[in-house]
Amino acid sequence: MTPWDPADGFRALVENAPDAIVVSRDGIVLYANAAAARLLGYDDVAELVGKPMTFLDRRSAEVMRRRIQQMAASGERLVPREYPARRRDGSEITAEIASTIIDLDGAPAVLAYARDVTERTRLRAQLAHADRLASLGMMAAGVAHEINNPLSFIALATEMLAARVGPDEAALVAQIRSGMDRIAGIVSELRFFGRDDDEPLGPVSVADAVAAAERLVAHEFRPRGRIVVELGELPPVAGATRHVEQVFVNLLLNAAHAMPEEGEGTVTVRATVTAEHVVVLVEDDGCGIPADRLASIFEPFYTTRTGGAGMGLGLSISRDILVRAGGDLVARSTPGRGTTMEVRLARTQPETPRAAAAPPSQPRPEGRPRRRILVVDDEPIIVRSLVKILQAGGAEVFGESVPERALPLIVGEPPFDVIVCDVMMPGLTGIDLHERVARDKPGREARFVFITGGAYIARTRDYLARIPNECLVKPLDTAALRAAIERAAAGGSTAAR
Repeated sequence: MTPWDPADGFRALVENAPDAIVVSRDGIVLYANAAAARLLGYDDVAELVGKPMTFLDRRSAEVMRRRIQQMAASGERLVPREYPARRRDGSEITAEIASTIIDLDGAPAVLAYARDVTERTRLRAQLAHADRLASLGMMAAGVAHEINNPLSFIALATEMLAARVGPDEAALVAQIRSGMDRIAGIVSELRFFGRDDDEPLGPVSVADAVAAAERLVAHEFRPRGRIVVELGELPPVAGATRHVEQVFVNLLLNAAHAMPEEGEGTVTVRATVTAEHVVVLVEDDGCGIPADRLASIFEPFYTTRTGGAGMGLGLSISRDILVRAGGDLVARSTPGRGTTMEVRLARTQPETPRAAAAPPSQPRPEGRPRRRILVVDDEPIIVRSLVKILQAGGAEVFGESVPERALPLIVGEPPFDVIVCDVMMPGLTGIDLHERVARDKPGREARFVFITGGAYIARTRDYLARIPNECLVKPLDTAALRAAIERAAAGGSTAAR
């Protein structure tokens, strides 16, 4: 057996170490092992030895120099630090470097151990991004909830006002309704960041979604150019119709704003079909996006528009919508030549058409029983408004803004045909009321119609997913509410009283 030669043995260990090892003095490489050459993309360590450490930029080299001085002064080894490094071919990596000072040939030198942590850094950045989105989702859902309650009152008040004013005031009411719809649209966009996604995925026509979006953005394109749609026959895709429409509205608006206000620009919308996806390309010939900004356009609140013209939420929301439905959104751009947004939508099988239930008319038809309804909401102004509107339709309506007082009414006699109940309330929530009614008066829980401004907690979201009761989102559409009331009354007519 050959005796162990410490010199040759340690040299072999260093040469074959999996981590990069570099010895330097005054910024000049004195030694590098094979792993260091591989890390930096060199074929031979000879290409590194005797050369300055140009694989670190000036700022990183200065940070390293100061850390070495600190280490020399304190005598302590510092914790490893990540540095951006450039490989021979120009590509960038992230290297985690740990250093110590050694004596080499009678003079101090720096011994550094390095490893490639590029993938780890990328994953950490993705986790941080996901965490920011989650925090933003919680904030957005809370903001949406707080706005939707007063907005719901405005919507109800506008409907009552429209029935009372004459032709001269009708235009003003229409303007109020239009402004309210704009606010509701912004709140709806904020809600996309939360998990309060109340619309189930189903088959969506891409052509119909693009056509609807085209109509909505037509006013933005008139002074700038035109939209050319070349879709052809496409299979249905998975999604919620209004969500898919919102994606194309956002993309078309961005394309419009990338073109001069008075010009002859063109946006082309074309599609191809794969085994799993419908791929829609939205191509504009506008100003394009610089490469250093392209990676940031999907960040929340990132915008290139000036003067407060955009919130910077459109692309982030759009990609979130698509990813949730099994798709994706990718951007390609050439400055000065235009941008292509690639929308990937997961294919789905078409759903068997169902006859739509006609909403009941406001007057009570002959022969239909007069409904006895209880409205429960912690906002008294919403309670009063709903009571008046539902009474106008012929119902006997009672209101309660304190859920603790509502419980004995619901379980008492005579029973209500329908309970219109807010989900999120202080004290007893709508879910608490539903659970207690199911326990104390089995069957009456089927008569609940929930209304909500959003901001669900996990327990509430899971509970609503398990029960068959309908849940309408504020601001309320009163025709949809009346239809839901009729369905709940019909479904609960055989329940225990």
